[in-house]
Formats: sequence, structure tokens, C-alpha cells
Amino acid sequence: MKGSTLKHKVVGGLFWQYFQRIGAQAVSFIVSIILARLLTPDDFGTIALIGVFITICNIFIDSGFGNALIQRKSIDEIDTSSVFYTNLGVSLILYIGLFFLSPLIASFYEVAELCPLLRVLSLQLIAMALSCVQNAILVREMKFKLNFYISISSVIASSAVGLTCAYSGYGVWSLVYSQLTMQIANAAGYWILVGWRPKAVFSVERVKGLFDYGSKILAGSMLNVIYNNIYNLVIGKRYSTVELGFYNRGQIIPTLLVENAANTINGVMFPALSKIQDDRAKFLEVVRKMVSVVAFIVFLLMGILLPLSTPLIKVLLTNRWLSCVPFMQIVCITVCFTPFILINSAILTALGKSGKYLKGVTLSKILSILIILAASFINVYIMVASGIVAAIISVFIMSHWNNALIGYNRKMMCQDIIPSMFLSIVVGLSVFGLTQINLNDIITVLLGAFIGTGIYIGLAYALHFRQITFLKEVLRK
Repeated sequence: MKGSTLKHKVVGGLFWQYFQRIGAQAVSFIVSIILARLLTPDDFGTIALIGVFITICNIFIDSGFGNALIQRKSIDEIDTSSVFYTNLGVSLILYIGLFFLSPLIASFYEVAELCPLLRVLSLQLIAMALSCVQNAILVREMKFKLNFYISISSVIASSAVGLTCAYSGYGVWSLVYSQLTMQIANAAGYWILVGWRPKAVFSVERVKGLFDYGSKILAGSMLNVIYNNIYNLVIGKRYSTVELGFYNRGQIIPTLLVENAANTINGVMFPALSKIQDDRAKFLEVVRKMVSVVAFIVFLLMGILLPLSTPLIKVLLTNRWLSCVPFMQIVCITVCFTPFILINSAILTALGKSGKYLKGVTLSKILSILIILAASFINVYIMVASGIVAAIISVFIMSHWNNALIGYNRKMMCQDIIPSMFLSIVVGLSVFGLTQINLNDIITVLLGAFIGTGIYIGLAYALHFRQITFLKEVLRK
């Protein structure tokens, strides 16, 4: 692939991937605001707890095969069909397992309603398995526009179902039917819009070959999932589903803004970096540009969001959800480091260094989980705040091999990140000062976002930040 063609696909991919994620999440978030006024923190906490088991099972369904199909330089029908049948078979086994384990899980968390809820919601595992290969093909070919259409359509369908059920008095089942609808609609969209269909072929040898790479991704992904859901698991058991509901709603806004931006860039850059894995100079250039731009965007968002947490929760979720605010403020800091963990992971996987990826993830996530578990014995806020320390440790561990592989050392990484961090602190203090004035909450949020953005971009322009030049080029294209 020529450089100009790849650059065009990357820019286009970033556009469609970002609007796919942010568009879908924005619709979901708006619906969740309405649902938060109809349902209780306990309802959201219960579904968050169930979501942990669904997410873990989904990792086993894919088993790293999706990444293996994307990373390989060439694949054929035997590869894709073999992966499809493997995914489907694993999903059926996992669903049966969850069906019979549901009473035990409900008993462990002392929430009787978990049993029927988990049995119904687990059906989405089969829908996920039916679309894994089609999604990998679209990402491999960087056809992110189709992913956008599929995602938006499924979110709209699930939102309609969720709101209808909530207004009809279905309670927590509204969230179950909404999520189940999303996965079914998502699978249907892939089958309708992607031309690929499984053939009547299967090769154990091909599966083994793909799994040799994918198994390391699987193991790393499993640790990531356990780490990302450790709060749900521990808060749901050690504290209560009510507090879990407050945490779940508190983390959703910073996660929506930051992790979607980060996952967008990571999702586009992984196939792009895979295509230039043999050109290390170009690889380094793309990585540095990616890190600096991500830092610029992430710290702008968090510099505005953190001081506006209280008025924003009042406006969006009403005063009865104010217990979300401390969780939201803590998570604002934590998620600032998430994108750089993902970028460093993408460097290793794009270069085919799945063994190093697994070593890094294993060490960083085990240390992080131990830190969070130890903090959980103090109180729920210290436990969530310990994630900040865990995230910083993970960034440094995952970047360990960068210098040897592509000549990207930690000093260079800090040079790409720290300037935006300092701008964020200036903006955060300025917006915090605004919140001390006795203004209407809506005015405070709107004015804070406007002033914060103006100060951030103005200082970046005055200080000649190279991110400004790059973003202007992207917008022109």
C-alpha cells in the first residue's frame, strides 16, 4: 500500500471510527440519562455486575482470532471460516456454562434476581460470535464507514427498546432487553452489509496457527478485562449494588469522552501500523504523532470535565445522583493514562510481538489488581483512586520495549505528553474558579466548557504546539 493511500485511509478511518464510537455512545448516554430518571442506582449496579461475566466470556469467544486475522499479511477462506465455526462453538459452550452457573453467582452476590437476568442477557454471546469475523474483515480492510452505519443502527434500535420497556414499567429488565437488542441488531447489520459468508471448510491446523498469535492476545485481553471490571466485582461484593450504581454512572462520562477517543485511534492505528511494520522510521513517526495528539485531546477534555463534575451531574442526572461526583472526578484523572496504555499495546501487537505484549500486560495488570484489592480494605473512594497509580505503572511497563523496537524512549514519550498535561492544569484551575461564582448550573457548564477550550487552544497556539498544525491538516483533509 502506498504511503498516500495509507494516510488517506488512516485519516478517513479516524473520522468514521470516532463518529461511530462517539455517536453511538452519545445516543446511549442520552438514553441512559432518561433511564436514570426512571430507574434506580440498584438497577444500574445489578446490570454492571452482570456485564462483567458477559465481557469475560466475550474475550474467550474471540480468543484473539480477530487480532490474528487483522495482523496477518494474507488470509483466505479457510482461515476465516475456521475462526467463525470456532467462535460459534465456544459461544454455545459458554452460554450453557453461564446458564447453569447463574444460581451460584446470584447466591455469591446475594442478589436473587441475578439468576434470571444473567440467563437472558447471556444470549448476546451467541450474537457476538456471529459477527466477530465480519468485524475483523472490515477493520483489516479499514472500511470503518460500514462499522459506523452498523453501530449507529444497533444503538438506535436498542435505545428504542430500552426506553419503551422503561416507560412500560419493566424496571431493570429494560436494560437487559436494550443490551440484547443491540447485540442482535449489530450481528444482523454485519451479515447484511458485509459480503463475507462462512464456507463449509474447517482446518484445525489453521486454527492452531492463528491461535499461536491470538492466544497471547487472549491472555492479555483477559487480564485487561479483569482489571477493567475489578471495581464492579469488588464494589458489588464488598459494598453494595447501590454504590456500584453510583460508580457506574460516575465513570460513564469521562469514559465516554476519553476511552472512546483512545479506542478510536487505537482501532485505526493497529491495522495501519501493521501495514508499515517493516518501516521502523515511518512507524516511529506515526506513533509520536499519535501520542502527542491523543495527549492534546485527552487533557483538554479532562481539564474541563473534572472541575465541572458537580454542576454537570446536577444538570444531567438530577441531585439524587450527586454521590456520583467523587467517582467521576477520580476517574477523570485515571482515564487520562488509559490511551497511552492502549497505544503502547498497539505498538507491540502491530509488530507481531504478542509475547512481549503478554508479558507487559501480565505484570502491569497483576500489580494493578493487587493495588486495587489492597485499597478496597480502606474505603470505596480510596479503592477507585488507587486506579490512578495502577494506570501510571501500566504505562511505564507497557512502554518498556519501545526504545529497542522503534527507538521510542520514555523521555520522548514524556516530551509528547507533559506539555498538554500542564495546559490541562491551567485550564482546570481557571474553570474551577468559575464554578465558585454563584451561577446557574447550565450556564456554569456551558461557560466553563467554552472558556476552558478557549484558554487551552489559545495557549497551545501561542506556545506553538505542533498538535495544532497537525489537527489543522486533518481538518482541512
